[in-house]
Amino acid sequence: RASAATVIMMDPFTGEILSIANRPAFNPNLRDRSNDRERRNRAITDCYEPGSTFKIIVGTAALEEEAVKLDTTFDCSRGSVKVGGRVINDAHKQGVLTFREVIQKSSNVGSVMVGMKLGREKVYKYAKAFGFGEKTGIDLPGEVSCWIRTPDKWSGMSIGSIAIGQEVAVTPLQVLRAYSAIANGGFLVTPHVVSKVINPDGHILWSFKPDYKRVISQRTAETFKEILKTVTEEGGTAKAAAVSGNFVAGKTGTAQMIDPVTKSYSKEKFVSSFVGYVPADNPRIAMIVVIYEPKGQVYGGVVAAPAFKRIAENALSYMNVPREDADGNMLVVSR
Repeated sequence: RASAATVIMMDPFTGEILSIANRPAFNPNLRDRSNDRERRNRAITDCYEPGSTFKIIVGTAALEEEAVKLDTTFDCSRGSVKVGGRVINDAHKQGVLTFREVIQKSSNVGSVMVGMKLGREKVYKYAKAFGFGEKTGIDLPGEVSCWIRTPDKWSGMSIGSIAIGQEVAVTPLQVLRAYSAIANGGFLVTPHVVSKVINPDGHILWSFKPDYKRVISQRTAETFKEILKTVTEEGGTAKAAAVSGNFVAGKTGTAQMIDPVTKSYSKEKFVSSFVGYVPADNPRIAMIVVIYEPKGQVYGGVVAAPAFKRIAENALSYMNVPREDADGNMLVVSR
């Protein structure tokens, strides 16, 4: 019973867009019977606060800058942390967590502590490196850049807010491209729909030239991938995203929307999401599911993760991607 939804599927190595779906949708043959809300390509035109999916920034930055190790501990037992006069809470008190567990359990308190350890300049540096605040360059009309403010415009509480995906605006495609950089070993790729244009005689008139920009090291990408795999396992926030026969790496997000009347965060309206890639160790697809204003259940691990699972299982079967058994061995299956 959500108001809208977007799903994007992409090849994380080439940037090829495999599929985009938006709801509500419209019939292109009956365009006059649709309205702007139905025709909008939310994947690239809608800005939203990403919430916990943005924790990829402080997470990878901390590893890349060697500010933390996997077993570095953070005392989150109070269930809250004060930053610049604002108190940021965890959904549930977590106790003392390792850095790995901060990401796995999506601790707001732990992520804020990591962000404060890094400082505003480094958090901003990595957010920009991953392409936030800029258009991805996809060959579709209407893309917006959204925004992240420069550090000189941050308030005292901004380092805490941005660490958990608030005070920033992103598109679903920007988030997917950032996670694809983890999947492919550290490179930011340019998403595209058209690979080449061929004339009737078979001559190539134009072809897409891939552009690869390294944003993090291979080591950081591999280490963070192992953390993201635990998110869909026991103890993680997205067990419902686990795909039968293949390992999934990904992250949940549950973000409060701004109430246009009160100009503050709503207690009833949320954006729920899950973004990830599969098979985790040999990715074939990267995918993001964004659900706007779900009713009843609101957490990304409950609302968006199951949709990721269903779509991924069908897509992997369609693409004839081999399954893995419990020991990680490949099992060849046919569609």
